[in-house]
Amino acid sequence: AANAGDHRIRVRRIKDAHLKIDGKLDEPVWSRATRLTGFWQYQPVDGRPAEENTEVLVWYAPDAVYFGIIAHDRNPTAIRATVADRDNIASDDHIIIDLDTFHDRRRAFSFGVNPLGVQSDGVRSEGAGQVSSLIPGSTDLNPDFTWDSKGRITDRGYEIEIRIPFRSLRYPGGGPQTWGFNATRVVKRTGYTDTWTDVRRANASFLGQEGALGGLRDLKHGVTVEAQPFVTATADGS
Repeated sequence: AANAGDHRIRVRRIKDAHLKIDGKLDEPVWSRATRLTGFWQYQPVDGRPAEENTEVLVWYAPDAVYFGIIAHDRNPTAIRATVADRDNIASDDHIIIDLDTFHDRRRAFSFGVNPLGVQSDGVRSEGAGQVSSLIPGSTDLNPDFTWDSKGRITDRGYEIEIRIPFRSLRYPGGGPQTWGFNATRVVKRTGYTDTWTDVRRANASFLGQEGALGGLRDLKHGVTVEAQPFVTATADGS
């Protein structure tokens, strides 16, 4: 296990693990994952321990990284979750995973999921503009990556399973990898936003206060194909 006092953690590589992305963290492989706890409140008052407990489980296979979220909630019936459109979960409770694969604290792949597994994804960049009134920076939601997520509400809160194939990411080639990382939890009914690392609002850089996932090696990226269909037309005559 690792907490916010230890911002760099080593992720376990697990080969030949079989699981179904169904929002149930009941497969044996999850007991072998690295467990991140000790979230901090970011909004409305930073520097305080989070009101609700959040656990992030992480491990990786040769071709993908996996995250399991256990979001404890003392009032599960008040969790806000809808079958929303993609990239439209801002009104729901949700979790955001930021992966700064080049570890430059300037840009990160951003993966958001609501308690039912609805996805929101894009690229978060430091600079002018804001993703919301809460988090500095800007997020371009136009990119749609290929990844899997499923969530469900339970009697203790909600759980989410996430699989992100390495072919959906860009990262330095060759050698062991260390990626910048943070997880953000938004609880809509209370207005609280929590982060894994102790992010302070007085600091203009959100990604600059990230933690890191280390020990990533022998990643199989595979072949990525992008198709951009287009139509042309001509007209002759008067």
